[in-house]
Amino acid sequence: MSDVNTFIEAIGKDVTAVVAPRIGSFAEQIIREVFARYRPELQGELHARIVQGGLEVTGRGVRLDVKNRETGTSVSVLDIPVSLTIKVDPLGVTLQNATINLDVVS
Repeated sequence: MSDVNTFIEAIGKDVTAVVAPRIGSFAEQIIREVFARYRPELQGELHARIVQGGLEVTGRGVRLDVKNRETGTSVSVLDIPVSLTIKVDPLGVTLQNATINLDVVS
């Protein structure tokens, strides 16, 4: 009688050799069919502004609309709230050999 580790190892080898390739090809086929049938569209507005320490991005009316490729009809819509701040480290600028011209306006 074999021990538990040997039993699990034998099952694992068989699953890896026989079942895993079938599952992989099945998953690839489903993904291809889904993308052939549906077309995602992202709609709305994104606005960015510079804030203290970063960049603030907000969305207005942002939504994901999944449509049937053949008919163009909407299958499902998901509203996506967008409000985030992207941290930006302080920037330093060094000028070397710069020339400044001043124009006098009267």
